[in-house]
Amino acid sequence: MTELRSTLIGMPKAYILDLFKHLNGGAVGFDHERSKKTECVDRLLSIFPEDAIKTAMQSVPAPSAVTDVTPKAVTPTAPAVSSGDPTQALIVLRDLLGVKVDTESVRSMVLDEVKKALDQSPVVKVEVTRPDGSAWKAEGHTRPEFQDVLTRATCGLNILLIGPAGCGKTHLAHQVAEAMGRPFASVSCTAGMSESALMGWLIPGEGGAFEYVSSDFVRMYEEGGVFLFDEVDAADPNTLLFINQALANGSFFLPQRKGKTLVKRHADFVCIAAANTFGTGANMTYAGRERLDESTLDRFRAGQILLDYDQKLERSVVDAEVLAWGWSIRKRIADVKLNRVMSTRFLIDATKLVKAGRSLDDIKKIYFIGWKADERSKVEV
Repeated sequence: MTELRSTLIGMPKAYILDLFKHLNGGAVGFDHERSKKTECVDRLLSIFPEDAIKTAMQSVPAPSAVTDVTPKAVTPTAPAVSSGDPTQALIVLRDLLGVKVDTESVRSMVLDEVKKALDQSPVVKVEVTRPDGSAWKAEGHTRPEFQDVLTRATCGLNILLIGPAGCGKTHLAHQVAEAMGRPFASVSCTAGMSESALMGWLIPGEGGAFEYVSSDFVRMYEEGGVFLFDEVDAADPNTLLFINQALANGSFFLPQRKGKTLVKRHADFVCIAAANTFGTGANMTYAGRERLDESTLDRFRAGQILLDYDQKLERSVVDAEVLAWGWSIRKRIADVKLNRVMSTRFLIDATKLVKAGRSLDDIKKIYFIGWKADERSKVEV
């Protein structure tokens, strides 16, 4: 048991909940009434860094050991008001104060506070000025690594995004294409994918003659655009050899395209690859991954960027109760080194189910489908 956990266990449950409110924008964020104090403490430690908790403890007054017996003035209790009904709130406020309330002024003040809150939101918003002078503004959230990826893409580097499943690698690549004002295409690499998925096809045409049909990769390579090799560490080794040639030499040959066999790399072509591993081959979490040889990795050496789950994004789009539970499970998975993931994708999907009326218990049952009993016992506390 850590020193901080021991200290928190010795505090009243109400104080633990006050820390939650201080760190979580005034909300506890989970069903604390049915949770034991130790569960609240563990949840607090799983969601927030220890440094943040210690800082909060300096701001949130600790409960005094001496009971204050000084008589307190009685304050009228306001009736319960739905947070979604501002008109009712104004009526209650007017009745309590016994004065007229300027409805429009109050609404204006509320809107100002909402605007301030949005400006301080954890959602990162980015605006980019393209080389042609046009502007692109991200819709919604962009990852902290977005600017770094965009800079490397602008420099013409081949980029390799390495991160766990469902952390937003594909979405990030798409945003980079939008920011650069270039078309985007991708292919999901598999062991059974042939080179023709990248080189194009010969198909029968009129009169029985074969005609060449270009692939998205050839089109982007020649005309400019952002192309994503998704799950590149699952690609067939022969396909990787073709990719190596295209990325290293600035050109490659297409024997099947008669009359125009040489394919030259356009100055506006950007190659992005996404992987779950570091190119070291399959592991217990990601089976079926190929070992990437040094010639492949060297093409992406200067463009390697590590990604993890984006907690700022999760905090802004995931239901608070689902998020608290999901983060605690993710932490336990890491602590016991279990070969499972709690992805951003699942947390967002779980939030959709909650909004549709499903309970957190339903979400838990869905998430743990296929788990062994001993695996589940290691992460549920």
